[in-house]
Amino acid sequence: MEDLSERIRTDAAIKEKKVREYLRRKGLDGLLISTREQFAWVTGGGDSHVVFNSNLGFGTLVITRDKAYLVAHSMDAQRLFAEQVAGQDYELVVMRWYEGDVRQKALELAGKKVAADTDFPGTLNVYDDLVDLHYPMTDLEMERVRWLAAETDRLYTRFAETVKPGETEQEIAARFHAAHLAAGMQVDVLIVGSDERCFQYRHPIPTEKKLERYLMLHTAARRWGLHCNLTRFIHFGPPSTQIRKVYDAAAAVEARVFQLLEPGLPFADILKAQKAWYVEQGFPEEWRNHFQGGPTGYIIVDGGRCLTDKVVQVNQPYEWFITVTGTKMGELSLMTANGLEISSYLSSTWPGMTIQTEKSSISVPDLLVL
Repeated sequence: MEDLSERIRTDAAIKEKKVREYLRRKGLDGLLISTREQFAWVTGGGDSHVVFNSNLGFGTLVITRDKAYLVAHSMDAQRLFAEQVAGQDYELVVMRWYEGDVRQKALELAGKKVAADTDFPGTLNVYDDLVDLHYPMTDLEMERVRWLAAETDRLYTRFAETVKPGETEQEIAARFHAAHLAAGMQVDVLIVGSDERCFQYRHPIPTEKKLERYLMLHTAARRWGLHCNLTRFIHFGPPSTQIRKVYDAAAAVEARVFQLLEPGLPFADILKAQKAWYVEQGFPEEWRNHFQGGPTGYIIVDGGRCLTDKVVQVNQPYEWFITVTGTKMGELSLMTANGLEISSYLSSTWPGMTIQTEKSSISVPDLLVL
């Protein structure tokens, strides 16, 4: 991959400027950034994790109106400084493990009126405000989102060829996870469910059950702090009438969401339209059973944005979780200056189906029948 050092530094400078404008607007002296997702955003893709099952990183950034610091314990400080914020204008502050929480030292550096992306004494939690600053994404982020979407689609397509009935969900999940790691992606969500479990549960986390005919694959893949949430289904032999019915219904709702999207559209209006489309498909209550999706990126998904007055923006990625009992649709789409693109299906060889809507026809992924 090309050397992106200068572009990353430029991207990070844009983020620092956004943060400082926010501090001035809110009358704040400084901001503490400790979560992995906000660290990745403000540093142009830096990774502060050591422990996977926590979103709290092992370094805290302090951004004031005229200074920037990286505060970390000695076991991680030099590595984070050299590899994750290289060339950026952070001053390194090193603590020993027995000197307490790095956020306390960060707070001392941040000023009197301090915000943070976590709940921490003496600060105001502004995590949600920071998420709003993620959009619109920069050119570098848009390129990364497209790469991640295309690579995840290719991974699913290749992996599907290896799956066989008789394997347990856990065996499939282990290989699926390994495939992501080999492709340079971390996995924040991993769902592998089969047969009747797809009808019993919205999130069929893998078990020792053996695959018979019907398989759900879903991951939230992460790279540079950005996410691609993808869902695909495989069926061995002709699918039943019920599976075909629910899949077609979910696909019809997803296609209409894609064609509705435009800059300035309130997310609440999308939910209102979705409710009507579920009725048209004969599943009027299904919208209640799973959040319906929204913007993604450094956060896995903002599933509650449809309950706010916020609107669709240019340079904003999405996953819409369209579920009907027994199935689910989920692709990474991206609002661009030229309109919406389904980034995870632009160059896919996964079989598709054409949905005719009130506006026009659109192609979305179909069941892969083997």
